[in-house]
Formats: sequence, C-alpha cells, structure tokens
Amino acid sequence: MKIFIVGGGQVGSNLATSLVAEMHDITVIDPDERVLESIGSRNDVICYVGNGASFSVLQSAGIEECDLMIAVTLSDEVNMLACLCAHKLGVRHTVARVRNGDYTSQLYELKKDLGLTMAINPEKAAAEEIARIIRFPSASRIELFAKGRMEMVSFKIPKDNPLENMMLKNLTATLNIKVLVCAVDRRGELIIPGGDFVIKAGDELYITGSPKEIERALRRAKLYVNPVKNLVISGGGRITHHLCEALSKKNISLKIIERDNDKAEEMAALIPSAVVINGDSTDEELLIEEGIKNADAYVALGETEEGNILSSLFAKRNGVKKVIAKTDSERMGAITRELGLETSVSPKTVTVNSILRYVRAMAESESCENITSLYKILDGRAEILEFTVDEAIDGLTGITLKELSLKKNLLIAGIVRKNEAIIPGGSDFISVGDSVLVLTSGHSFTRLSDIIEG
Repeated sequence: MKIFIVGGGQVGSNLATSLVAEMHDITVIDPDERVLESIGSRNDVICYVGNGASFSVLQSAGIEECDLMIAVTLSDEVNMLACLCAHKLGVRHTVARVRNGDYTSQLYELKKDLGLTMAINPEKAAAEEIARIIRFPSASRIELFAKGRMEMVSFKIPKDNPLENMMLKNLTATLNIKVLVCAVDRRGELIIPGGDFVIKAGDELYITGSPKEIERALRRAKLYVNPVKNLVISGGGRITHHLCEALSKKNISLKIIERDNDKAEEMAALIPSAVVINGDSTDEELLIEEGIKNADAYVALGETEEGNILSSLFAKRNGVKKVIAKTDSERMGAITRELGLETSVSPKTVTVNSILRYVRAMAESESCENITSLYKILDGRAEILEFTVDEAIDGLTGITLKELSLKKNLLIAGIVRKNEAIIPGGSDFISVGDSVLVLTSGHSFTRLSDIIEG
C-alpha cells in the first residue's frame, strides 16, 4: 500500500520503520527538515517538507495515489484537519491520534465528516493496559486475545521459586497447569524456548493460556499477589483520569499526588472518590508521609520519565510490591527493567502497536486470514499476532502441527476454538473459525500462511 504519515516524531518514525519493513511505500510529511533527514537516513521513504494539514502540500506530495493517511503530530487539531483534507482529496482510509477527551467523545459523530476510519487515544489505551496489570499485580505485562478468552502474561522468576531450575517439558506435569511458555527474556537475550530449556532465577517468562489457567499457574508457582486495594498514583494528567475511570467499579482506595496546584484541584473535582495531594512525588519523605509503605501498588504517571523512574525507585525501596512507570519509548522501558522496575507502559508504543494492527488488517482485508491483534514485546524484538481463520487454508488447516514445516524463530502460542483456549501440542491442528496466536522474532507476517516454510 501507499501510506502517508503526517508527523515525523517518535510515533511517526517508528511507524515508518515498521511499515517500510513490510514493503509498503511510505511518504512522511513534517514541517521540520531536520526531522525528515533523520527519518530518511534510516529508512527508504519519501520525505516531504510542509504542513500535512494543507491541501496544497498534500496535493504536491502526491496524495491522489495514497491508500491510507496516518496523522500522528502532537496536535489533535492538525491530525483531524489533515484527515479531513485527505478525505476531501479522495483518500478512503485515514487514522488520527486524538488525545483530548473532549474530541474523542465527539468522534463518533464526526468520523463520517472527517473521513476517519480509526482514531487512537494513547492515554486511554495506556490506562486500560495499566488497569489490566493491576488485576494481576505479579505480572509485568498482560495482553488479551480472542475477546479475553486467552491472555499473554509476563513475570520474573525470583530466587528459590518452585520454577527455578525446572525444565519446560516438566512444567505442565509438575504444577498440573495448562499454559505455554512462549518466550523468555534472559538478561536482555530473547529466547523462544524448547522443551529442554531450563528456567533460571531472573528470567522473565511470557506465558499464554486462559485467564483461569494463568491465575492457577501464578498461584502454584508461588507468584500470585492479592488484588490491589490501596493504589497511589503520581501525576494528575489524562492517563490518571482514564485509569481512575477504568478502576471506578473496583474496590480500590485511590490517592493521587500532583505537584501543580491547579491540576491537583482539577483532579479532586473530576475524581471525588480519590484523595488528592498537592506535592512532589520525587520527594521520598512526602511519599512516606502519605503512606507509601501501606500501598499495594504505585503508578508513576508524571510528565517526565526521570521523575517517574525516580519516584518508582523510592516506592520500590519502601516495600511497594507492584510499581508501574510511564515511559516515552521502548528503549527507556529496557532501562527501567535494568533498574529493577519490571513494569513500564509507553503511550507511544501502545499507539504504534494499535496502528500497525489496523494497517495489517487493512492490507489483508480480502484475505481469509485476518490479523485481529498485534503486540510488540521485549522492546519490539518480538511480536505476538492473533489471526482469525474464516476459510480453509491449503497446506495449513486440518493438518497436525507436528506435520507442519514452520519457519524458524516462531511459535504457535495458542489456539482459541469457540470458547475453549487450547495450548497447542504436536497433535493439535488449526480449523476454520479458530483464532490463532503466533509469536515471532525477525519476521513481519501479514498472513497466517506465511508461517509455513517455503
């Protein structure tokens, strides 16, 4: 496809890199020539200097050949106007990043007029991810597949844990659980393990299974942590507001620390159920004074990565079992783990994943193998994709997995058939109607049939 990206910031640059790798023709529009030079030096893309919300700029850049416009500048208004202009110039599909809640609440009515086929609110999506993690405090990350029938959960193995020094092939029999260890992060090295792989302390395991089986696995591995009852949040921005909304029906005591007095007053008015403190969360004495030692979880959602990391380290040092820090990039997420903060969430990464999922689904809209979910894990070094199988696929459906010749560096991580989550073994097979999870490293699949060698 020919895709225009308006906005060459971190999100636009990451999208360009991923989409070029998938053989799409990419044009990036940005008013800053230096930004475009940086993108062009790393990617085979067309760079056009100008305002992507201008009719003349879009026409000069060749918008009439565009299949999809993606607007991800820092301005909601520019993004929506760029999509409107593209729509008026004949582009059928447009995607906009829209962060302002006042706009997102109106987008249902405005989508047709703007020509929007997708709008992504990074802060709301990040808040939903954090809310999922709070449900399983022992997990570093949780992703949902097949409408919640199967999950992927990651967690770190502490010393003297029952899983330490256990071979994977003995895991199911020893703990009587039905989950699959589909990837391991060992001191920064990505491993797609086989049955003879031995689990070591410090490994971060990525497992798939039904929600019930994953909870059972965490309990039997002595990793289950009771649900959060007391939550402290630093930062009174949009993510905090969305997170409190997502947790509103949970029986959780909320305390919010915000250093800006006006923001603190606004947050107190918006979330009357929360205790709002006007103070600096990077002040460890303040955290202790506000009862951080009694908190079950701490979420750092301040404006700066440095402040989030510092206050998270203070919370961890004072005994908080679950600490989550907002970061601005996958690279910073890796740094936080090196510092002992296993869980971080990046709104920018969430945005990129959501848009890539949409683009791949659009590219294969005529196929019988549609991508319904896509998540990057391990700082983007691996992907887990969910495919739906609407029709029989020659050489794939109805054939046992042990008979398939799969490409290297991939794993069929799960099959969901009707309401049943299946942990795949050699005798299992893929059928029409299934949802299939594939974990891959070093490949960019758009079709389920691409997993077959040759």
